[in-house]
Amino acid sequence: MVGSGGTGAPPPRSSPMTTLYVTQPGSVVRSEGGSLTVWVETEADDPGPNDSPVRRKRLASVEPHRLESLVLLGFTTITANAMRLCMANKIAVSLLDGGGGLAARVVPPEARSADLRLHQYALHLDPPERLIRARAVVTAKLRNAAAVLRGIRSNQASSAALASAITQTEASAEAAAAAVSAESLLGIEGNGAHQYFAGLRTAFVGGIPFLGRAQRPPPDPANSLLSFGYVLLGNRLTGLLEARGVDPCLGFFHDLRPGRPSLALDLLEELRHPVVDRLALRICNLRKIQPQHFEPDAERPGGVKLTVDGRKIFLEEWEGHLARPLREPGVAAEHRLDVHRLLQRQVDRLVSDLRGGEPYRPFRFGTSRPG
Repeated sequence: MVGSGGTGAPPPRSSPMTTLYVTQPGSVVRSEGGSLTVWVETEADDPGPNDSPVRRKRLASVEPHRLESLVLLGFTTITANAMRLCMANKIAVSLLDGGGGLAARVVPPEARSADLRLHQYALHLDPPERLIRARAVVTAKLRNAAAVLRGIRSNQASSAALASAITQTEASAEAAAAAVSAESLLGIEGNGAHQYFAGLRTAFVGGIPFLGRAQRPPPDPANSLLSFGYVLLGNRLTGLLEARGVDPCLGFFHDLRPGRPSLALDLLEELRHPVVDRLALRICNLRKIQPQHFEPDAERPGGVKLTVDGRKIFLEEWEGHLARPLREPGVAAEHRLDVHRLLQRQVDRLVSDLRGGEPYRPFRFGTSRPG
C-alpha cells in the first residue's frame, strides 16, 4: 500500500500534515523528474524468451512539495537520489521495521535556535522547574485517561471494574498534581496507568481481546495496535519539535536514553489515550481489524505485528482519525482542533514556555464535568 489515508493518491494540498506511507514489500522510492515515485518489482507471469522475468509496476508519483514526511515500513527501500530530494524539500524520512517499531529517522538540516536550546537545557538542569513540567505531563495523561474511560462508560454498559478504574485513575491524577519528587511521580504514573488499562480491558468487546498492556515486543494484536499507533504519533511529535529547533531528546518526565526522543514522549503522554487508544478500541470493536490481520513478528520473537493488509486498514483509519476534532473542556464544537493542528498547538505552547512565556498547558480531553 502506498498513500496517505490508505489511498494510492496523495491527500489534498490543504492537508496540514501530509504523510506518504510505503508498506508493500519490495517497494522502492525513487527520484524521477523531480517527483518521488514508488515502484515495486514482481516476478512476471509466463515471460517469453525475450521478456524480462521481472515486472516493474509504478504504485505512486508524488510531487515533493505536497509532503511533509515519508514513512517506509518493513521490507521497503529508498534510493540515495530520492533521499536527497526529500532532504532538499524538508521531508523527514522514517524507517519502521515490520512490527512498526522505529528503526531510524532521517531529517533535513534545520536552522538551530541556540537561545531556545539554552533555555531548554537550563530548565532540564533545574530540578524544581523540571518537576513542575513533569507533574503537568503526568497529571494531564491520567486526567485524559480517566476521560477516555468515562467516554467508554457513556457508550456501553458499565461494570464494577470500569467504575473502579475511573475512580482510581482520577485519584492517581490528583496525586500526580501534588507529587513532591520525580521518584514519587514515576510511581504514581505507573499505578495510574495500571488502573487505566484495567478499565480499558473491559471495553474490547469485538473479536480482539485486550488482556492488559504489554510491549517490547507486543505479544498480542491489541497491544500491537497500541504500540504501532504510539510510534506513529511520537514520530509526528518528534518532527514538529525538530522543525522548531527544540532538542526532542531532552525531556522533563522521561529520562535521557541514547536515541530516545524523551521530550516527544513527554508530549505523547497527554495524547496517547485520547488519540491512539480510542482508535484501536473503535476499529477492534467494529471488527475492521480482525485476528487474521496479524502474524508473528520474526524480527522480535514472541511479538505480533500487523500483516501487510492489516497495515493498509490501520493506516487508512489512522489518517481519518487524525483529521477528526478532539473534544476539549470549554471549547465549542466549531472551535475544536483536529489532531494535526492540536499537535502543532501543543508544540507552540511548549516553545513559548521554553522561551519564558506562559507555562506549558497540556491538552485536556473530554467535557468539563465527569460523567
